[in-house]
Amino acid sequence: MYTCRYGEEAAKATSEGLDAAGHAVGTAWAAFKLRQAMNPKSVLKPTALTKSAAQAAAAELRGKISK
Repeated sequence: MYTCRYGEEAAKATSEGLDAAGHAVGTAWAAFKLRQAMNPKSVLKPTALTKSAAQAAAAELRGKISK
């Protein structure tokens, strides 16, 4: 989709960025469910989970871009 308009490098960067974001959200969700199973009374708030997932995805994307 992005290949024709922005070039191969932009398409690759977009794909890697979305992959990183997906992995970060999946990891955060797994950690959330594990924590909930172990200690259901002190569960993370959903906003904190979303914020930490976004920060992890951004950090991973910055790491890939700087290479």
